[in-house]
Amino acid sequence: MKNLFEETEGEKAGIFKNESALLPDYLPEALPGRENEIKEIAFSLKPAASGRKPLSFFVFGPTGTGKTSSARYVLRELSEYSNRVLPLYVNCWEYSTRQAVLGKLVEALQIMIPRRGVAGEELLKRSIEILGKEKKIPVVILDEVDRLILGGEEKILYDFVRADENFGIPFGVVGVTNKYEALARLDDRIRSSLGRELEFKPYSPIVLKEILRERAKIAFAPSACSEKIIALCAAAGAKAGGDARIALETLWTAGRNAERKGRKEIKEEDVKGAVHEKSVMRIKQAIDSLNEDEKLIVEILRKERDKTIYSSELYEKFLKIKKETERNIRNSISSLEGKSLVRSKVVGGGKEGRRRKLILSEGV
Repeated sequence: MKNLFEETEGEKAGIFKNESALLPDYLPEALPGRENEIKEIAFSLKPAASGRKPLSFFVFGPTGTGKTSSARYVLRELSEYSNRVLPLYVNCWEYSTRQAVLGKLVEALQIMIPRRGVAGEELLKRSIEILGKEKKIPVVILDEVDRLILGGEEKILYDFVRADENFGIPFGVVGVTNKYEALARLDDRIRSSLGRELEFKPYSPIVLKEILRERAKIAFAPSACSEKIIALCAAAGAKAGGDARIALETLWTAGRNAERKGRKEIKEEDVKGAVHEKSVMRIKQAIDSLNEDEKLIVEILRKERDKTIYSSELYEKFLKIKKETERNIRNSISSLEGKSLVRSKVVGGGKEGRRRKLILSEGV
């Protein structure tokens, strides 16, 4: 009897050459479509290479627009260019407190301190001492920085951006977020020190194709991925609002689908299966993240799926179940639209006036 893995046809297919090139953490040698933004980030951080204070700023824009990759790319290049720089990347989803971020700084400096039982002030003090001795300029990327802000842990931003003034050690801070509204909650002192903001707009379909084309060269064996497959996966990313992450996930899943079937070339049906799979997963994740009001709206629309329902009718049905202001209901509808769970369409005119029709997205 053959071993289970000997029977796995995908192993014989040889679709992938370097699968990691399609995964979220992969940092390529070039980032098509983000040349200008990369120059802006590099200009702001370059002073650190000569021991001067770098400019700190926020990078914002929708998911999948290359914010994190661009910041990490510049940080990598800067640390290779100068040994004066201490590079530090922190994912604030995992390290969501001041103490946790300072712990990452201590770790980067290789300071021998117990992981627990040491106050944040002591971690900061020891870090400042070592940075002064080694004459290092820390450049810190705080990815998903909104987690710190919304969690009431923004003091770490103040620690870093005012470290030059308070301790004589200049820090460079790049706060990355797709929730621009979170920045409005920052203290004015922090906001003024992180006053510069760099926006990343969605990728165009042309740039998405270029990104996929370059990654496919690295990820797949020759002839495994055609230009037609690239176009289909780029279209999935374009439909999701210019999201390169969705496009890359679709291409990776399509490759896995082809591998599972023992093929040496990705087919159109592999892409269609990937699109469906990702769509189902995204809808499930979006629904799991809804608050009570949003869940109630979805439930009302599900019950009325076969009927035409307007916003005014939704308000009435909602208020029969739960008391809420019309403004908050409107905000919840807008949030559902942003998550692609609900679509709205303005119809009518004349004597009846214009009305907003609400449509539950397919698969919800």
